[in-house]
Amino acid sequence: MPTRRTFLATAAAGLGATVIAPAAALAQSSRQDLPTARARALMSKFGMTYPVLQAPSGGQELAAAISNAGGIGAFALWRTSADVARQNVERMRTLTKKPFIVNYVLTFEPQSLGAALEAGAPIVQFSWGIPTAAMASEIQRAGARFGVQVATPDGARAAVDAGAAYLVAQGVEAGGHVQSSTPLKDLLPGVLTEAGDVPVLIAGGISTGAQMRQAMLDGAAGVLMGTRFIATQESSAHPEYKNALMHSKAADAALSVCFSDSWESATHRCLRNGTLTRWEAAGCPPKGLRPGEGDAVATGLNGRKVMRYSIALPQKDMTGTVTDLAMYAGQGVDDIKDIPTVDTLLARMWAECLQQHA
Repeated sequence: MPTRRTFLATAAAGLGATVIAPAAALAQSSRQDLPTARARALMSKFGMTYPVLQAPSGGQELAAAISNAGGIGAFALWRTSADVARQNVERMRTLTKKPFIVNYVLTFEPQSLGAALEAGAPIVQFSWGIPTAAMASEIQRAGARFGVQVATPDGARAAVDAGAAYLVAQGVEAGGHVQSSTPLKDLLPGVLTEAGDVPVLIAGGISTGAQMRQAMLDGAAGVLMGTRFIATQESSAHPEYKNALMHSKAADAALSVCFSDSWESATHRCLRNGTLTRWEAAGCPPKGLRPGEGDAVATGLNGRKVMRYSIALPQKDMTGTVTDLAMYAGQGVDDIKDIPTVDTLLARMWAECLQQHA
């Protein structure tokens, strides 16, 4: 196995400083140039073929496939011990030699961050908070970079001041745990103003090349996708969950606090199902009063029971009524009509993006 230093030199070869054209200069450039200057700078900076990042859901095989295909894959470490984080990062290094992201939700203490960095994680992404100066210094000392998901211009300014290498502007359209309360069209301009030369990607309802094209023309350097990647062959999501994504509409992706076990403060966007319908019919009661609260609706590996209001999504190794679990989905679910490989999906979206421009 290569040393951590060798890995970082390879995987993060594009992580050095890159000058990104200021927003004012971009406004003067032709809006017909695709990819835009900001997108080209992002792709060069991180060694990407496509200006696409993954939301941290769907398993390590999916994340590796995205990185290997020319985007940047991501997986979550915010609920893991130091030993598990180290093992996961080391495993990821065997699956890809390209940059990848490890994600931490700062609602919870990032206890395994040091172990992930020691194992060679090249990029860290934070959400639901701003990393402390100590965290930023630790990442810098490890030779890694970090990005921050933001939901307001003030959050963007704080992330830039903390030393973020990129920002993700999450709109309320997003699936999963939704930090934002603002539509992307209203959020992005203010985030771009505060970001200055720091690249900004958008997240929330992105499923097509046409939407990627519009994001770049609106000033974003790229996109972050979650739901669209869940509906791929490499995703670890349960087949019934993937099938539900293919047959759902944007109106089916409801924002609520229904699935809240282990994280009571988070809003989330999921497909409507039996659990959500019963909870809403009961008047959206709090924990302790929810209908069917003691139900184990699915069983995972090693016989682990998964409860009705868990924040866990349906995984391919689960059995039971898996569609009663949280099937996270953004409003871009309208445009999901198949379950392609990651290679096929990214190539198709990029071709559509450039074709729309032509």
